[in-house]
Amino acid sequence: MEQQGGTEAFRREEALMALAELSIGYPQFLSDLRDNLEATLWRYGFALSPQEMRDARYFLSEHADLSDDDLLQRLGSADRRWW
Repeated sequence: MEQQGGTEAFRREEALMALAELSIGYPQFLSDLRDNLEATLWRYGFALSPQEMRDARYFLSEHADLSDDDLLQRLGSADRRWW
């Protein structure tokens, strides 16, 4: 059962924001995420929960038609949660 509050919830949010910031700051990271989500996350030391992985896959599939620049703009304007 996933914990919904407290320190762990804060850490999860911070980890997800770190993913968004890496995507914005390092174009190759975003490109790698789009090419192979699981391998890229592993290589950078991120471990997402099963639900977060579903959310990430959904987000990437829903925005697959966007250019990297458009996707970066979308990530940059996200409300503290990019999935």
